[in-house]
Amino acid sequence: MLPSQPFIAFLLSSAKSLHLRNGDSIAAGAWAEELLTPWQTFRNAGWPILFLTPDGAGAQIDPQSLLLENLQGDINKQHYLEQESALLPLDNTVSVASVLPLLPALRGVFIPGGNGPLTDFPESVTVGTFLQHCHKQNIPVASLCHGAAALLARPSSRQDRPFAGFQVSCFQKFEEEQTSLAGRWPYHLAERLRDNGFQITAGAPWQAQVVQDRNLFSGQNPASALPLAQAFLQRLEENRRYRGSKHGR
Repeated sequence: MLPSQPFIAFLLSSAKSLHLRNGDSIAAGAWAEELLTPWQTFRNAGWPILFLTPDGAGAQIDPQSLLLENLQGDINKQHYLEQESALLPLDNTVSVASVLPLLPALRGVFIPGGNGPLTDFPESVTVGTFLQHCHKQNIPVASLCHGAAALLARPSSRQDRPFAGFQVSCFQKFEEEQTSLAGRWPYHLAERLRDNGFQITAGAPWQAQVVQDRNLFSGQNPASALPLAQAFLQRLEENRRYRGSKHGR
């Protein structure tokens, strides 16, 4: 059921696989920590959350994000993410297009990372149109890690990317090349964003970094999930107080 009160949208990829440079494919989806940490932060603050995908198809957790090698060998963290991921209503998603009539009630858009966003976000006219509406109506947008691939989307081939020219943080090439996919990534997101007019701000590898440029917030990597969510929540609450609106708390 679509919300009738002010809400936050989580924009997720519905891609289930990532095609690599060497011809292989791996399962893909949303990065568990990058989805769970913000989701819990906003829920604890009382915000209703709606999960969106470009086509309305269900999303999934990126299996890579639950591997011990990607969690610094922390088995307790692995168990926690596995348990909490099972609570996410990722089959209960709606299409981006179905939310466009609800933009007056939309207070913010959060875009987690994972390998899925590299696949279906960049060429999605629907995502480009959605972000264009957000930009024009001053609705804050936050992208995390590879979630910044959504910023490559355009409303049409004749229109520019809504946030082109903004400062952005995302997963960096030097971080990508320290993963098990080194040398096999289909493309390097930071390079593609830079080639398309974005100003890329790179922090230290694997350390939290949050960048804000007007109504666009962005984080570099999984370590940035909590500080990005907190910075974004602060903006949401400031806007709520300014509007004098309620959001169901």
